[in-house]
Amino acid sequence: MTPDPVRVLIVDDHDVFAGALEALLDRCADISVVGVAHDGAEAVELADSAEADVVLMDLSMPVLDGFEAARRLRERRAALTVIALTGHAQEEVADRLREHGMTYLSKDLVHEHVIDAIRAAVQQH
Repeated sequence: MTPDPVRVLIVDDHDVFAGALEALLDRCADISVVGVAHDGAEAVELADSAEADVVLMDLSMPVLDGFEAARRLRERRAALTVIALTGHAQEEVADRLREHGMTYLSKDLVHEHVIDAIRAAVQQH
């Protein structure tokens, strides 16, 4: 029996980046993109209704940034995995990411590592 695909919510305010990420993930049979949000507030609303397992979260967004959105999501569902997507240098955000229970991927390398990061996150839970 084939396991259910990992349900992923993409959160990024840049349409082109979010669309490219969705196209990349759509090629994987074991991953299902269940929604795309364009700010943190929309992510908080969508995560429950979409029943996401993993949220790929941009950190710098309008309305509600990725840190606050992640905090709110984890309050609702502690087991939810949030992977931060950042263009910032690791030293700048590493402490804040840990405080919010997030791992991260550099946007520069996301196309190379995002699929493995999603699969690893699900295996840890």
